[in-house]
Amino acid sequence: MILRFLNETLPWVRKPSRYIGKEINCVIKDPGEVSLRMALVFPDTYEIGTSNYGLEVLYHILNNQPDVWAERSYLPWVDMIEKMKEKGVPLYTMESYTPLYQMDAVGISLEYELSYTNVVEVLKLSKIPLFFWERKKEDPIVLGGGPCSSNPEPVYGLFDAILIGDGEEAILEIVQVLKETKGEKRDTILKELSKIEGVYVPAFYKQKEQKIVPISPDFPEKIRRRIVRNLDDQPVPIKKILPNTESVHDRAVIEIARGCTRGCRFCHASIFYRPVRERSLDNILRNVEAMLKHTGYEEVSLLSLSTMDHSQIGEIVSELLNRYSEKKIAISIPSTRMDRFGVEVASKIASVRKTGLTFAPEAATQRLRNIINKNIEEHDIVSTLEAAKKAGWRRVKLYFMIGLPGESEKDLEEMVYLLQKVKRMGFKEVTASVSVFVPKPHTPFQFVRQITPEEAEERFRVIKKAKRVAKISYHDPRMSFLEGIFSRGDRNLLNLIVRANELGALFDEWSEQFNFDVWLKAFDITGVDPMHYLRERKLEEGLPWDHIDMGVTKEFLREEFKKALAGETTEDCRWNKCYLCGVCYRLNVKNILSGGDKDDPIWNGWYSRDHEGRRVR
Repeated sequence: MILRFLNETLPWVRKPSRYIGKEINCVIKDPGEVSLRMALVFPDTYEIGTSNYGLEVLYHILNNQPDVWAERSYLPWVDMIEKMKEKGVPLYTMESYTPLYQMDAVGISLEYELSYTNVVEVLKLSKIPLFFWERKKEDPIVLGGGPCSSNPEPVYGLFDAILIGDGEEAILEIVQVLKETKGEKRDTILKELSKIEGVYVPAFYKQKEQKIVPISPDFPEKIRRRIVRNLDDQPVPIKKILPNTESVHDRAVIEIARGCTRGCRFCHASIFYRPVRERSLDNILRNVEAMLKHTGYEEVSLLSLSTMDHSQIGEIVSELLNRYSEKKIAISIPSTRMDRFGVEVASKIASVRKTGLTFAPEAATQRLRNIINKNIEEHDIVSTLEAAKKAGWRRVKLYFMIGLPGESEKDLEEMVYLLQKVKRMGFKEVTASVSVFVPKPHTPFQFVRQITPEEAEERFRVIKKAKRVAKISYHDPRMSFLEGIFSRGDRNLLNLIVRANELGALFDEWSEQFNFDVWLKAFDITGVDPMHYLRERKLEEGLPWDHIDMGVTKEFLREEFKKALAGETTEDCRWNKCYLCGVCYRLNVKNILSGGDKDDPIWNGWYSRDHEGRRVR
């Protein structure tokens, strides 16, 4: 049925190669020889989903198990969705064209809040009952995971179980439970899943005022985030699936480090991925060689929240360039800290070809950078850009936020002056990307108020003075408005999300599909007050995500927020003293507080303290 549908339909939809599957390096197994089949779903288009590193890692981990077959699926574009609904064709897997409702389990990635209506659409298109309380014994177990799992409550009813944190080890425990309980009642399966560290089963919890509490003492009050200790022990997807159409990040990718302790107070990823864990030089080189062999890519991206903070970044870049520069294989590094982009590394990367240079100063004044704990000064910004210009870079892109706590009009005017200064350095092209600050759960700024779209438009007008020297792009503040609501939302938002989807909300992250009027109508119909979710929170207030234990204590977040209000900064604990955020102590890493241990994989590279008590190598 599905193959016939594809033959008849593909000539009439955009980018038909999105839907045919069977790519190079995809895994095909005999369904009769496996005991569990799982679909891994990215709730966005094929080009976006095939670029997701985390899903690719889980895909290969699962398929390394002889009795498990993991397949992939992505949300089709609107033209294909329309034709599938018209013909009654369900969402299917790329490997075998099997409908998702026939799988034993379906895992859906929760990467960003504006994909929530896409998740609803995935389930509807798959013909899987939308809510966990509607599903029967024969329906697949619906799993979730990803950064948005730090506050899953707005979409709680869509999932049977949600993994909080790192998935490499937990996914094997999950599939083991699913194999052992196959054929059992759903309640039995969910109870067994809830025993796995990091697994949250929403059915066993209820909302009481603002907080989420267990329905009985049989279930823990808090679900602790799952963490892997050693990246060298975790597999790299060296046989990366080569997409049938160009993906947004169509290159070889290796995660060289996970976590960041710089402590930017707005940063959700800084909390979600703590503590810092590094992949070793030998491991990186070995995996890059294998990846290039199996894919033929001509670019390698060194993935990390702060790539330049890897303790061996100089050696990594030098070795990769020594091995591959003659083959014109480029090295790319994501946006990184301006105070860590050394002249030497910048020059080495630029020596092959310029693959783009981006920085994120976030704010233009020292006062505001201190508030957000972005510990860089203007001379760091200037000297770094000058070094990059001398190394041959001609284009630079800078990221800024507006609506940060304590922001004034002077901060916005200083952004204009900074862009003018950068242009005078001689760059051919200067680009500024400006977005609205969205307070995130489990961060020191989870307590602050978010500005409205109207306030954002007023601030954009000030920044537009720089349009003569820089290309300025603005993230739609209405999108940030919705993101902020979902980011700090509760279970009362589920009905809103489902209703908005019924009214036509889909691909809300895509500007050409985003329809704010649909959301306004959904707010009106459901009676949800959006300003309730954008408001300031009291420091002692119970929050809908307090039951999710990221490892960082709420006391630490309160103290950091107070320091922000006072304009005080907190240094990176990797190079200074421990500030007792809670992550390492609660992981029972005993040697962290005494200075670190070179054999401890979490703090590899930080060995002792100097006379002032700071950690040194």
